[in-house]
Amino acid sequence: MTSMSGTHDKRRSGTTTGPTANPKAGSWLSHLTGWRERRALRRALARMDAHLWADLGFDEAAAREEMDKPFWRR
Repeated sequence: MTSMSGTHDKRRSGTTTGPTANPKAGSWLSHLTGWRERRALRRALARMDAHLWADLGFDEAAAREEMDKPFWRR
């Protein structure tokens, strides 16, 4: 990469940055994505009524149990 002065910018010497640069970053990203999905699904379940829970195969006790779980628990 060439900077404004015309010299080579050594900071960009072919290394990658972002989630692929660190193998553990992908793992953290997948954890965060899973947590976010579970949170959204449990909030949606909380907005539903018993009729919709039944359509999804949940009885009231199972739906309440799922809604009461923290987002980090499966």
